[in-house]
Amino acid sequence: MEVKRMPRGVLDLEAQFAFFRSQHRHPVNAAAHALLAGPILFTNLLILHFLPLPSPLDPALALSLAYAAAYLLVDRRAGALAALLFLAAWAASRTLAARLGFALSWKKRGPTVSELPEVFLMEPFLILLQILNKLFGYEPYPGFSKNVDKKLAADLRERRELEQRKIN
Repeated sequence: MEVKRMPRGVLDLEAQFAFFRSQHRHPVNAAAHALLAGPILFTNLLILHFLPLPSPLDPALALSLAYAAAYLLVDRRAGALAALLFLAAWAASRTLAARLGFALSWKKRGPTVSELPEVFLMEPFLILLQILNKLFGYEPYPGFSKNVDKKLAADLRERRELEQRKIN
């Protein structure tokens, strides 16, 4: 009998956070994500400033606004903080890009997107949410952590069943 994975909506915060926590249980892994996600996002924004586009569109600003809107949709309070941090990163990347100039920038066409949209969209917010949850006990709404813990247990149980079937 085949176990089917429950689909996760990109903006289903409980399901996304449960899956995120199931993948980042080791403290070193969690710390690496917390320390490196910001610089990686900043670098992506910086690279986007150097895309040779014919229109006046600023792809870094468009991406920042899209992230900000998505984060506000999933949670108003933590989403507002994440949106402000993202827009501050955009402003800082724009300032640095102006100082560097195109001669020092990447001479490629920009990064390729080969991962699932939910990873790029939700992972930075989930890292912030995990930090707020661990340090301050923050929950977007009452019962959120209990619901996430149930989904986390189900994800881990499903993964163990899949691994057990691979062995047998």
